[in-house]
Amino acid sequence: MSEAISFDECFQTFPKLDPPLDLDAFWKEGFQALKKIPIKETYKTVLKGSFIWESLNDVSFQGIGNYTIHGKLAIPRKRGDRPVVVFFHDYLEPEEEIQKGYSDIGVAQLHINLRGHGPEMIQAPVDPNTGKRLANWSPNYFAEGLDNKEDFYMRKLYLDVIRTIEFLRVSDGIDGDNIILHGKSLGSALAVFGAAYSDRIKGLILETPAFCYIDKDQLSLKANHWVREMSPTLEKRATKKIDYKKALAYFDSIQFAKKIKIPALFTCGMEDNLSHPKSIFALFNHMNCDKRMQIYPNEGNGAGKEKQPAVNLEFVKEIFQI
Repeated sequence: MSEAISFDECFQTFPKLDPPLDLDAFWKEGFQALKKIPIKETYKTVLKGSFIWESLNDVSFQGIGNYTIHGKLAIPRKRGDRPVVVFFHDYLEPEEEIQKGYSDIGVAQLHINLRGHGPEMIQAPVDPNTGKRLANWSPNYFAEGLDNKEDFYMRKLYLDVIRTIEFLRVSDGIDGDNIILHGKSLGSALAVFGAAYSDRIKGLILETPAFCYIDKDQLSLKANHWVREMSPTLEKRATKKIDYKKALAYFDSIQFAKKIKIPALFTCGMEDNLSHPKSIFALFNHMNCDKRMQIYPNEGNGAGKEKQPAVNLEFVKEIFQI
């Protein structure tokens, strides 16, 4: 950001919500389409019988459009079905590492590889002059789809969250009614959506949330890959621009904020140039639940990297009453 933003300005960010009248109907239609697709869950043991884990598995299951969702499921040693934390990483970033602290307290963890990421990610083209891959390249997953909302990338990601929750219900050793969703930046929007449309979620960890209150401040941050990918669409001629903004409202996670009734833990870096602090506060301010925020005044999108894991762990212990 070109200039520092004040805490007071962020704290007072409380935009008027104007959700589409058919928002819930749109998503109900998506859930019905998802139900027609079998889960087809698979488990491949990576590590069994270590001192921490009972098992570590590469897992997969089917999502909308017959896409195969991949992840890693770590189940710790403990009697009975384990509560579970699900991690959704940020756009174009790798999945999070397995958290030893959770295994130590008997909490399972599922790390989802976002659709279109991992080995199948389209690689950046090579610059013929330098022989190196182009910097700041991105695969343009957000460049299309707002003309036809069913094709938009976020619709598929959100439905993948619902399928992830369904997958946990059929997984041995997992308490599918005791789930915390943990998202980083774009992944936080996925976590919010999952909690908005499933009563199996008991808590949210939202680290520097993004894709919430997608207004001029957030759209000004061109260092953000999805902002840069979407900008040409949103900047089209004025007659179309209104339509695109209306279409975007079906996916902006601030529209789901009022549905959240469970505890939520936020982080915010006041110098974040990827997830705008005002957008984070807009989402926070619209939630009517037990909510708290860790604010890092002099940090950016990686806010709290050193301190936050311990805070998250205490939150997980509180929610799961460990």
